[in-house]
Amino acid sequence: MATITSNNYDISTTNLDAPSIVLINTENFNKIIKALLGSNEDGPIFISDVSEDESAQEETTELIQPLNGMRISEPGTAEITISSHAKEKALYSPYNYSEEYLLDNHLFWLQPNEVAFNTDVKPISYPDKYELKQLHLVTRHGARQPDPVNIFSYDTLEKVFANVSVAKDWYKNPFSLAKNYQLVKRGEIEPYFAGIRCRKRYAKFWNGVKYDPEVIKFKSTQTSRTGASMMAFSEGLFNGIGPLDSCKSQPIYYSTIPLDQDTELAPFLACRRWNQTCWTNNAKRSEQIFAYGNKTLAPIAERLTKEYDISPPLDPHLIPQIFTACQYWMTVFNRTDAWCSLLSPDELLLARYYWDMYGYYTNSYGSPLGTQLGCRFLTQLVNGVEEYLDGKSEAIAHLKETHGFTILILLTTMGVFKDDYPLTADLTFEQIKNVKYTEYANVPWSSTLYFEIYTCSDNKEVSIRVVFNDVPFVIPGCGSEYCEWKKFKSIFSDKIGCDFSELCSYPTNPPITFYF
Repeated sequence: MATITSNNYDISTTNLDAPSIVLINTENFNKIIKALLGSNEDGPIFISDVSEDESAQEETTELIQPLNGMRISEPGTAEITISSHAKEKALYSPYNYSEEYLLDNHLFWLQPNEVAFNTDVKPISYPDKYELKQLHLVTRHGARQPDPVNIFSYDTLEKVFANVSVAKDWYKNPFSLAKNYQLVKRGEIEPYFAGIRCRKRYAKFWNGVKYDPEVIKFKSTQTSRTGASMMAFSEGLFNGIGPLDSCKSQPIYYSTIPLDQDTELAPFLACRRWNQTCWTNNAKRSEQIFAYGNKTLAPIAERLTKEYDISPPLDPHLIPQIFTACQYWMTVFNRTDAWCSLLSPDELLLARYYWDMYGYYTNSYGSPLGTQLGCRFLTQLVNGVEEYLDGKSEAIAHLKETHGFTILILLTTMGVFKDDYPLTADLTFEQIKNVKYTEYANVPWSSTLYFEIYTCSDNKEVSIRVVFNDVPFVIPGCGSEYCEWKKFKSIFSDKIGCDFSELCSYPTNPPITFYF
């Protein structure tokens, strides 16, 4: 019999026939169990929490859940018979995460459920004598299947972990290339709720408006995930007020053009210079990724190699794909006990930072084109506003479905959401924890970027306000949320009317090499 005691998390040991060790947290518990089981034969272990602290008792009970044959006699107390399977699980100490923990810490592209499916929305308020005249929206599609590069990497992980017993229930790659990038069930629902929130948030604006393709213009990039998301968004927006069937759905028209011509909603794919200097042949990104692999990913790979007896040793650059596998197993199968369980909380963040850096040097402030590539969207925005104000257009709403890359590019082109320091391989862990403005950190699936156009009844002045994921922000140089339209155009005068062909010209005409 071995006894493990927790007493207010103070470390103490006593000279018993079997080891007596204090629990401090999950990580220490895992180490303790490994040490204990490594020196004892199979047999019963009695775990007792003698703390009067209820939260400590609850944690102790939670920590021992993975062990087999457990019988809880009272809070924080359990008698466990260690079978071979339980001993193996304890020795390898997988991390146990709740879905709420992973989502609330903004580790993935998934929004917390209370955000993604929220319909408790109050109408917006704005200054007296202001009237919302026009609405422009750019929104990211819903949750999706992994991309081809992910899927190929999961084939590699399957081979690497084929003989790792702790992974025997989930090491095989369940994702099909035939379904890459397609929306999952959750991703079909998220945009629907975004549409409902849009109607509620802008209730006064939408009041009495009937669908007309010349009045409400929908546009999507030419992919299945954005097209389906656009349809779901429109269902939420016109929920119950259309002409079809008992549900009163509203059929809509949305426009789309080939990706390599879509300079507004897929500028990265329409720009050969981006393809040849940002997506490929990106020396600065390669330098940082290589350095990060050696400095940060290699120790994680070494730990996993040692703990799971992986041979040949795990390639450090598979660590970021373990992170994405964690995301997609949670997204598609609602499971956090598979690939997520291999990485500690700190390691999950460090693995995510690899992708933060990758996006930073590809589409954001570390990219040579990051601050310019959104110029065609800004041009179309200005044209759409002025055509309406001049009476040349009936369109009061331009609603557009796109991708995370595009929204990151737009925010960068506008000069907003910039971290205090460049994202480099040598950042400290504390600095990495404080990184805020990356695709993973703040552009989740179904993100929304609204541009609200107002007129003032006093002086007929036009103002614009920008709202990202329901939070307004001040455009640099504007001074307040409500930016004078003339000032807005002046701030972005070097972007509005840009020559996209010249910006993206490249000496040679290589094919686009991007999976999309």
